[in-house]
Amino acid sequence: MALALKKRVLGRTGLSVSEIGLGTTEIGYVYGIGPRDLPEEDEAVAFLKRVVELGVTFIDTGHFYGAAEERIGKSGIAKLPGVLVSTKCGHVLDRGEAISDEELARQMREEVEESLRKLQLDVIPLVQVHGGTVERIRDGSIIRGMQKLKEQGKVKFVGISTRGEEAPLAAIESGFFDVLQLAHSILDQRMVKRVFAEAEKNNIGVINRSVLLKGALTPASQYLAPELAALKSSSDAALAIAKELGTDLPSLAVRFALSNNAVGTVLVGTNKVRHIESAVKAALEGSLPGEILMRLRTLAISDPLQVDPKNWPATMVADAKDGKKVHDTTR
Repeated sequence: MALALKKRVLGRTGLSVSEIGLGTTEIGYVYGIGPRDLPEEDEAVAFLKRVVELGVTFIDTGHFYGAAEERIGKSGIAKLPGVLVSTKCGHVLDRGEAISDEELARQMREEVEESLRKLQLDVIPLVQVHGGTVERIRDGSIIRGMQKLKEQGKVKFVGISTRGEEAPLAAIESGFFDVLQLAHSILDQRMVKRVFAEAEKNNIGVINRSVLLKGALTPASQYLAPELAALKSSSDAALAIAKELGTDLPSLAVRFALSNNAVGTVLVGTNKVRHIESAVKAALEGSLPGEILMRLRTLAISDPLQVDPKNWPATMVADAKDGKKVHDTTR
C-alpha cells in the first residue's frame, strides 16, 4: 500500500504531482560523485515499480539518460493511473553547440519520437527542453520547434530546464513554457528571490532538481574536490544542523526544498529504494521550522563555480562496475 505522500499542482498545467519525484539518471548511466554503479535491467524495473508503490508518481527522465527511458517503458509505470513521466529533449542546447534553427527543430522532433517509442506512450504529458540561452528563448527557435510537436499531438505541456537566473526569467517572459526545472538546494538558493517569485506570479510549475547537489548534501560530500572547499564547509554546517534535529543531511535537504511553496515537486536522483523511502519519510514530516530555515538560508553559496556541477573539476569521478571512470556535469 502506497504511503500518503502529498501531492501538489504543477502550476497552470493542472497536473497533480507527488511532492517527491524520481530523477532517473542513475538507472540510465553511472552518475554522481564517489563510487557508483548501474543496476541491471531487471533490477531497474523492480526499482521503478517499488518507487511508485511508495507513492512517488512523478518520474523525471531524459532522451540522453542512457538506458533510463527504455527501462521505464519496460516497467510499465508510465501507463499506470496517476503516474506522470516527463522527459527531455534538446540536450545540444545545454552543451552550447552551434546549431541552426532547422537542425534544432529536427533533433528535438526525432528525440521526442524516440522517447515516445521507448516509453511506450502515444503522447508525452510533459517534455522539457534541456537548456537554452536567453537568446535562443527570445528568438523563438525553441518555441517554434516545441509548438509544432504540441500541434502534432506528441507533447501536451512544455517545460524548460535551465541554469542561472536570466534564462528562466526569459522563459517566463515568453509566456510559452508551462514548467521550469531549476536547481535549488540549501547550498544553491539563487533561484529564490527573482525566479521563484516570477514563477509563482505567472502560475508556472517548478520542478526542483539538484536538491542534494549531485551528492554534496549527502555522505558523498567527502569526495568533493579541494577546489570546492567552500561547498564542503557549507555542507558540513548543514550536517551539524541536521544532527541537532535528529535527522540526516539528505532528509534535511528535502524538507528545506519542500518548505518553499513555489516548488511543485522535489527530484531525488537515485537507484536505491532506501533513498526514496528516506525522502518520502522526510516529505511526510512537513516543512522545517522557521528558525531552522533562517539558519539554513545563511549557508547559501552564490558562486557558480562552487554550486553548478558543470563547473566542477573533471577529476571528480564515479566508478562504474566495469571499472570505467565517468564524470557527468549535465546536472
